[in-house]
Amino acid sequence: MNGTSDRGSPAEGEGANPDPSQAGSTKNVADTSVFTGIGQLCETVVRLSGVDGAAIALLTRSSRVRDLVYATDATAQQIDELQFTLGEGPCLDAYHDDNNQLLPDLTDASANGRWPVFIGEALDIGVRSVFAFPVVEGGNPLGVLELYRRTPGALAVDELNAALTIAATAAFTVRQNWDAYLANTDHATGADTAAENLSEAQVDSPGAFSRSQVYLASGMAAVQLGVPAGDALDRLRAYSYQHGRSIKDVSDDVVARRLNLRDEADLEDI
Repeated sequence: MNGTSDRGSPAEGEGANPDPSQAGSTKNVADTSVFTGIGQLCETVVRLSGVDGAAIALLTRSSRVRDLVYATDATAQQIDELQFTLGEGPCLDAYHDDNNQLLPDLTDASANGRWPVFIGEALDIGVRSVFAFPVVEGGNPLGVLELYRRTPGALAVDELNAALTIAATAAFTVRQNWDAYLANTDHATGADTAAENLSEAQVDSPGAFSRSQVYLASGMAAVQLGVPAGDALDRLRAYSYQHGRSIKDVSDDVVARRLNLRDEADLEDI
């Protein structure tokens, strides 16, 4: 993440901890969580925009990292998980195109034509409308605010304005938290090292929504398959979708060595 501050950028998507009390023991991580306040913003936008659930995910253009910071309920979490696994969906487009994606009715043909697999899966879990807003700070995309409803219908003007305000506030909050984190970190090590330390601490003690285990599993799968980490992540996604399992559960199996994708590849070749 590139911000306007000259003090560097947070470790985008490298593990989210909505509860600061659960932070790791590495110096200063317990003192300042980069994601403090994000959960409250999600809960607030649900109330103000009249939706059934919300989530905020952080992404980075420089790699394929995408981490869910907070979700208000299981369906909001599942919507984000679907797009992470499938690699398609309105939330991804909102981030990459820096445009709001407003889908008041998922049965509309235009939505189905853009993201056919995601739309089908979302409808299957009872979602009827999705609204995605880029989270941008200093002209730089940080992530996306994701909202959903179980019934079709557009956001009213005041509901839309509330969502836009929360998206802007989320960006400001993450930047402010990051600067506070750096202020309590040994500046001599530099921002990149500070980000690495924060990332490692959150891998050791991940939050409820963190995908740090997924990226650890993709590294292990890369070794197993002899492919780049990005390709290994695609294999994890494909395996998860083909077997109807969450990518987190599959990653847990890879990390615990209950699953070796090399063995699975060998079986496919038989």
